[in-house]
Amino acid sequence: MLVVLLVYLHVVIGVNVKLIPSEKNISVSNIAACVHEIYDIHQNSYKLTIITYTDEPKENIPDNLLTKKIPYVITYNVNDLIKISDLNEGTVLIVINIKSCIEITDVEITSFYIKFRYIIIVDIYVPETCYEDMKKTLYELKNYNVIIITVDRKTNNYNLITIIPEIDEVTCAVSERLTINLINVCRNGSLDKKEVSYIFPSKKIQNLKKCNLKVGMAALYPYSMVNKGEILNHLDRPKYMYGTDVEIMKILAEKFNSTLKLFHIQIHKTTSDNVPQFIQDLIDGTLEACAGGLYRLYGDVVAYSGKYRKQSIFWVYTVERERRSWKSLVGKMTGLYVFLITYVCYVILWNVFSQFDYQTMAIIDSFVYGWGALVGASSLQNARSLKQKILNIMYLIVCLHLSVFVSTQIFYYLTIERPPKQFKTTEEIRASNRTSYLIPEKKYFLEDKKHIADANRSLDCFTFTECEELMLKHKASTILIEGLFLRFQSVSSVGDEASVMRVAEDIVVSYHEIILRKNSTLVETVHKYVQRLVETGISQKLYIEAIGILIVDKSKIANKNILSNSYSCTLGCEITLSQSAVAFYVWILGCCFSFFVFVFEILIKAPAISHN
Repeated sequence: MLVVLLVYLHVVIGVNVKLIPSEKNISVSNIAACVHEIYDIHQNSYKLTIITYTDEPKENIPDNLLTKKIPYVITYNVNDLIKISDLNEGTVLIVINIKSCIEITDVEITSFYIKFRYIIIVDIYVPETCYEDMKKTLYELKNYNVIIITVDRKTNNYNLITIIPEIDEVTCAVSERLTINLINVCRNGSLDKKEVSYIFPSKKIQNLKKCNLKVGMAALYPYSMVNKGEILNHLDRPKYMYGTDVEIMKILAEKFNSTLKLFHIQIHKTTSDNVPQFIQDLIDGTLEACAGGLYRLYGDVVAYSGKYRKQSIFWVYTVERERRSWKSLVGKMTGLYVFLITYVCYVILWNVFSQFDYQTMAIIDSFVYGWGALVGASSLQNARSLKQKILNIMYLIVCLHLSVFVSTQIFYYLTIERPPKQFKTTEEIRASNRTSYLIPEKKYFLEDKKHIADANRSLDCFTFTECEELMLKHKASTILIEGLFLRFQSVSSVGDEASVMRVAEDIVVSYHEIILRKNSTLVETVHKYVQRLVETGISQKLYIEAIGILIVDKSKIANKNILSNSYSCTLGCEITLSQSAVAFYVWILGCCFSFFVFVFEILIKAPAISHN
């Protein structure tokens, strides 16, 4: 909510400058109309409440300034307005009516609040000496949203003037030679330009005129990287830095027309008061901003750019396709029980029909012939009745289906490999009892009982690279951030298939922001530009480029391939002799078994033959 406060001051004591009063033909209703128009313009964006402050009798207030539309209360000191600095989070517009030049210089700077908007109405013809006083006051208030409305002697229009701060390109400080800017004109109670930006122009310095933009960069892949960063000291200037945040700062430096100066910062280094050293460097003005994968962790002593990138932290584990084995083949043929049930039913029905027709046949023969027909090793039994013929036809159809089913499963077994087992949640990988490797100094980043228990059970590794190597070697697991995982998945892939995968569930999602000095004039502009980078997808593009476009694409392809069926052939698949060798082994085994039975029968029957 935007609250508009109308303040009318009239200081009589100590007036040393003679003022020329506005003539009768200058209608005070014109300025009142302009104030109402400013009110209406703001009302387009905010729900407004107007309060009027005055130390004058109500009858002396300019016509139409107090209306039923604008409720008012009375105060006697403009300097008391700072007491309402917490009102409506500072979204307050204050209109001050000045009737003597001395009042301009008497207003204390401490009475102004950076989040308020101020309109000072000088309802007089301003002499040269008073004009200089106005210029001096505006300079002192150059960082505040303050405008002065004064009468133009020639046209009797009201001019809206202010001072906009600029950088001195020689000293790289705010220039001391600022001129008054005419930003709008009120003619006959109507503003020439009706946008808020032509009433309260931005006081934020956006053109640094090639002055230095000093930025501290932490080292975090892929946001900010530097060669041999371990030998750099705090605030050293490396010859070359690269990464997502480096490119973002280059874009911002170009927007601000500045010279980018990058400094290496050590985020764990602290002052004697246990304050991070780089935060202290921001506060004392050594640095203007800090980046490099930083988070919103430092309270309200600094300002933040807004989120420009999120990064997940999750469990990573090794994967491989299940190797071919006859055990896995049997596991695939879970539907065989249907054919076995059909086989038993066939034998039972055949013997029932035989008994009904008074046919003599051993039940063992039915089992043997039925099994032989089922596996394609013998013909069916001779049917002597119509019902037996129908039974044989139905059973023959089942036998053909079994042949197709087994052939398909063998073909599938020999040509297709299914994806490996996946873990979708942290609980699933915890239940798998896999060994995990974590860095001791970094593994207790989450205050969660289950996570702490996992960290306590883990084995130690001392760098992310070592953790990755041990994980691959021992088919274990570890915890990685998204950027490191994409690179690791890419370089560890084998045959265009991933060797590692991530758990779908995130442990933590972190959001990265640029940290700025709280009183920096660049805060709002940086926030605006950073959000544009996010909305246009540029920050995501820079993130991928920092990791490597080919690396990210290879990671996506490897991950997609491992989650798909693997085909040893896609067209005209040929089953080789070596792949089907087991069938010949079974046949040879059967021949050998038959031969041994034959020899056994000869040995048993030999005495009887010789006796005869």
